[in-house]
Order: sequence, then structure tokens, then C-alpha cells
Amino acid sequence: MAQNPETDSPPAFPRLLALPAVERPVRIPVTHFAGVGSADDLPDRLLLGDLETESFRWEKKGWSAEWVDADGHRARLRFAGGLSSLELAYRGDEAVTLTTAERFVDLGQTVQTIHPGAWLDILGRHLEGQYNLRVFPHREDDAVGGDFPDGHLLTLVMPVPADRLMAMFDLHKRLQGDADIRTGLTAYLRLAFSVVNYIEGRNPAMLAHPAGLVLHHVNALGTPAAEMPLREMDEEGLAAWTLRRSHYLYVAHLHLREAARLVGRLAEAGFIGRAGDAREGWPHAPEFGAALLPFGYEYAAKNAYWFDRDRRRRIFYPAFADTDERNALGSQRGDVWIRALIRDAQKKSDQLKADTARAFAEGLAVGMGRPERGLH
Repeated sequence: MAQNPETDSPPAFPRLLALPAVERPVRIPVTHFAGVGSADDLPDRLLLGDLETESFRWEKKGWSAEWVDADGHRARLRFAGGLSSLELAYRGDEAVTLTTAERFVDLGQTVQTIHPGAWLDILGRHLEGQYNLRVFPHREDDAVGGDFPDGHLLTLVMPVPADRLMAMFDLHKRLQGDADIRTGLTAYLRLAFSVVNYIEGRNPAMLAHPAGLVLHHVNALGTPAAEMPLREMDEEGLAAWTLRRSHYLYVAHLHLREAARLVGRLAEAGFIGRAGDAREGWPHAPEFGAALLPFGYEYAAKNAYWFDRDRRRRIFYPAFADTDERNALGSQRGDVWIRALIRDAQKKSDQLKADTARAFAEGLAVGMGRPERGLH
């Protein structure tokens, strides 16, 4: 198998589409801990929650207060005698740390010293049991991404059909006014390449034939296959039909605090399937699933792959995102321009589906297999 589908010539679809950002400014009446005289001086959000005004307490030589999330996450900050401590609880798992911060904004640096690996594991068990979604672990030696006021960062990626791009744009518009989404969110759609290995003998007959695989992909995502599927074999003799596919990939940067709510919103809107749904179409089949990554993995991770629960399919991404594309988002010219690009992608997708269906019906794809070669 070719090792780097990202270098292939892309199909003539818009490559990059910015989505409306969800902005949640934070109120910080007093910058320094030592300047706090009452609950009115505290930020209205901090790391894992919203301020509970009644939690403010005067303590010996200082004060303490709590910020709580609707899902039960909690942050407690204590300041006394010029020293501060931070207590965090995520889904019942607690962490306590002393801080050198003197200002609220300095807590962004403190967050980067608190490794969220255990919390991400807890989140994974919670979400993977409900949704067609994979949560990548955060290894102990990897850098931690986080900021003030909202703490640890994650990235969500998933394929999105070309005929659902406008629906995703409109969903982000609605999220801007969704009072339950408490923290900021930025996202975009990029035209990407990925690979799916359909293990022979473990999938429906249609997914063991090149024409059937192409039709399956185009009907689901509305974008071209990178080439006709190949039957490949690994060193142990395991055979698979390999589909190299182009598609739109949703890339969203969010906070750990907000992850379950955002996934829930995406599932309600039909972008993420439910766990255990045996249907083969989008978004139910494993190759259309979402992935939650520690922030930064989307740019640093190369050749990421995983198997579905039944080991019928292997999903492979040479890369999830590109920093140059991310930096180019600022040059896009507003909602009217993005909507026009989306409509253009829709037209190209509709034509592709019609052409593919006609070719399939006429049997033009019969006999287009290629010689076997080694598995990726």
C-alpha cells in the first residue's frame, strides 16, 4: 500500500472550510489572588466549572472558593499567606496541587503540570460505551495542552459527508447560542485522506469487492475514492480489501470539561453514531467513527490507526491535521464565502454520486482489481 496518501493529487473539492467559532469570554474583575475581597472579585469560570458564589469563604490569612460544572466536575482554589493550592475533581477522580501562581491567568501554566491521562481514561470508558467513538490515551511522557480559564484541551476528529457540511455549519451557529456549552470551541473542516482495511471473511460480501467498496464510500461520504480498492495481504497471510478514500474531516479544539456535551450535541444532530448500532452506513459503521485526541496529537501524530471492536476493519490516518492549513483559516472571508464553498462541494458531491451509481449499474467497475501486494 502507498505509505502517504496525503501527497496524492486531491479531488476538485474545496480543501478547507472554517466553521463558526463558539466564543465564551471570561469575566476577571481582579487579576491577583491577593486583591480578592469577595465573591464578586472572582472569575466567573475556572478550569472545570462555573463560580458558585456561595462557596466563597474567608479562611485564616486568605480565602477559598469553588467552581462547579453541571456534570459534577469541580475546581477549588485556596489562597492563604501568599500561597495557593488547587483541588480538581473530574468525574470523581481528584487531584491536588500547590501552585506558584499569583494571578488567575497564571493558572493556565499550572494546568500544564497536571497530567489528565487518568481523566481521559475515565472519559473514554464513559463515551465509548455510548457512541461510535474512540478516545486515544494520553501517555505520561507527552506534553499537556491547557489554558486559562478552562483547563485541559482535547481535539475531536471525524469524517463528515459532503452533503452534511451545511448542517455542520448550521450546528456551530446554534452552538454559539447554546447556554449549556460553557467554554469556547473552534473547529474547521479539511479535505483529508485516510485508509480502511476491510478484513476478508469478516464483512458483508459487498465490502469484499472493489465496486461495492467504492459505492459504499461514495454513498456515505460523497467524495471520491483515491484509487480502486485493492486486495492485500499481511506477513501472516491475513487478507483485506483496502480502500484509500478522500473525505471531509471535522477538526474541533475543545476543553476536557466540555467533551461529553459536545459529543452529545453531535450525536443528537446525527454526526456521531451510537455504540452497538450494526448498520453499515454513515455514521454507524466503524470507519465513520469519531476520535478524541489529547490536544496537539492532531498535528504531531502520524500514521495513526485502530481496529473496530470486532476487528473487522482497521482505520488508518496518515495525519489528522496540518498546521499550515490551520494557519490559513484566518484568510477565509466570512460566512457568505464559506456557505458558497459548501454549496460548491454539495454540487460536486451530487454529481459524483450520480456518476458512481450509473457506473455501478452499468457494471463498468467489474474486473478493475489490481495485483495483490503487502498490507500497509
